[in-house]
Amino acid sequence: MRSASIASARVINSLSQEATWSRRLILGLCGAILVFAPLAYGAVHTWSYFTVALVASTLVLILLAAAIYWLWARPEQALFLPHPPLWGAVVAGLILVLCQIIPLPQVVTSWVSPMALDIRSLGNSYGMASYLPLSLNPYATMLEGLKLWPVVAIFYVLLYTINSRHQLQALVGIILATALFEVIYGFAHFHNHLIWGWKNFYTDNRLCGTFVNSNHLAAYLTMAILVGFGLVMAQWEVVPRLAPGLTKERRLRLWSRAEHLEPRVQQFILLFLLLLLTVALIFTGSRGGMLSLITGFVLMGLAIWSQRWKKGHLFLIGIFVLAAILYSLWLGSAPLLTRFLDTEHSGRYSAFKGALVLWREFPWLGTGLGTFGEIFYRLEPASLRGTFFIHTHNDWLQLLAETGLLGFSIMAGAWLLFINHLLRQWRSRRDPFARGLGLGGLAALVAGAFHALGEFPFHITGFTLTYSAIAAITYITLFHHGENGGFEYFTYTTVKFSGNRLMTWAICLGLMGLQLAYIGEVWHYWQAERMAPTEIDSTRPVHRLTVEDWQQALGYNSHNSRYYLGLAQALETAVPQEPKNIREEDRLLRQAVFRAPAHWRCRLTLADFYVRHYIESPDRYLPQALLEYEAAVQLFPESGLLHYRLGTILAWAEEYHTGLIPPELRHRVGYHLEQAFKLEPQLKKLFNKKKG
Repeated sequence: MRSASIASARVINSLSQEATWSRRLILGLCGAILVFAPLAYGAVHTWSYFTVALVASTLVLILLAAAIYWLWARPEQALFLPHPPLWGAVVAGLILVLCQIIPLPQVVTSWVSPMALDIRSLGNSYGMASYLPLSLNPYATMLEGLKLWPVVAIFYVLLYTINSRHQLQALVGIILATALFEVIYGFAHFHNHLIWGWKNFYTDNRLCGTFVNSNHLAAYLTMAILVGFGLVMAQWEVVPRLAPGLTKERRLRLWSRAEHLEPRVQQFILLFLLLLLTVALIFTGSRGGMLSLITGFVLMGLAIWSQRWKKGHLFLIGIFVLAAILYSLWLGSAPLLTRFLDTEHSGRYSAFKGALVLWREFPWLGTGLGTFGEIFYRLEPASLRGTFFIHTHNDWLQLLAETGLLGFSIMAGAWLLFINHLLRQWRSRRDPFARGLGLGGLAALVAGAFHALGEFPFHITGFTLTYSAIAAITYITLFHHGENGGFEYFTYTTVKFSGNRLMTWAICLGLMGLQLAYIGEVWHYWQAERMAPTEIDSTRPVHRLTVEDWQQALGYNSHNSRYYLGLAQALETAVPQEPKNIREEDRLLRQAVFRAPAHWRCRLTLADFYVRHYIESPDRYLPQALLEYEAAVQLFPESGLLHYRLGTILAWAEEYHTGLIPPELRHRVGYHLEQAFKLEPQLKKLFNKKKG
């Protein structure tokens, strides 16, 4: 494949001369979002991750436009392009998401995911239809897919854009500069916990920078430190070696020259910068971050030792880690290091066990991306008192629960194959730059995946974008060959497009069409959230939403169950209760249940609505209300308030409307009240007070 690879490099170089503006624009925008995403609270809010999505989409369109221009400008020249790595996993992941959100015949859904059908059939079976999606919340699944696509786009955009070592070093420099700013900003606001003027209530006396969660800053710093250390090793042999047999005076005179002294000074400045980042990592108090960094350095050490490459690097790693620990202790990090003694994490352990239970219940395709928080209430113990676990605090287990064995096998298998492919290529390289930076990138990728065993960094866009960029940097570093900072040829497989260009044109135009469709979807989701915010964003004040706000949101996006809930509740308070309005509220609430059948709050809201209006049609509304209360209890069985609500309504119905109680709920008053008093003892006093 070398001849093809050489052609690939030459084509890329010629294209770069003709379309330098597009390459510079793409790399500039890539650097901009790699800075923006971490600084914007980690890009965890709607405005930030949709901004990233639109910019990443623009990058793809520019790249495809440059490719079309080259096809038009050079119709006679054969085109060689790098065979895209991981493309099979990307296509398989896209198909998986589509399978989760596209409605399938009910018989198919019952065969693939019988538990999903059971949950949808709870209560009055308002979650049922002839065609049903496998996901228990298709909106949440689609939103997760929209948030993940920029990560994929950045990887391929960088892969097809970078063509020199200077660009690789510049991107690493951007990551290190952003990490340094995080540290300086974090220490400047260490005691007041302000992030751009907003008071961060989610961290104690721990460094968080501009991330809401200190653990996510730790994950980011871990990757920056390891890839930066790789850059140090890559530049270690830049200094010319002195001839043997020189006298001490002659050796000292040569070492004082600029060509010897300046590179070493630059390397030690970079090492000092990395030392500061490591000390800051310790001050985040993140045990997962510290263990991940150690894991990355251990991987480096094992790789260096196995290849007998520069054993001095082993001593450098050991001295570096020891110096960082001692320096942090001198600055007062002892209380943060003692967090390793705290092993009481019942919430996380419950989430871990819950994810495994969900996998057993939804073994093949999972519950749907982004649905763990809603469905986990079925398994949440009473000791957590209804805490909303959006994430499992283990990205690998959450992947297993939300995408099933198929999705987990695709993603985990692709990651293992990719890392193995990079490691094998690293062993075959002898170039110090490729070996050093490649090993640093490998260690960063492994450390990030290791951190995901005890946290959820891959749900933080600021982290995942950087992880994707480091993956692209590592891949290009290990597979390119060249001198004087340029690329001469590649050693990875290439795809040849020659002769008839119609297929190439069709592929480029088709990809542009898909990207434009993605931009349209993102725009509609963003506009809907601007009209009626429903995603978590504690950094912005919440204002009272009107009927018009909810209606406009539904006009942009009709898939979000919370828009239906919000509009129904707004109609309840803003419009006189005429029969037509009551019917409209009923329809909206049933739509909310259909689109999020596993969310107990949707069931409870619908049941409360039926109870408030039961007098208008007792024969219809009261049985439906009781069944929806029962569904809410089944979806959150450890809620004392839900048991109390159902028990008291049943007691009232047995006294005044015995014949309207569904058969399966008769004589259940005692059980539900007993469960309520057991889970929430103070409810017994309230019950006795009302009874008296």
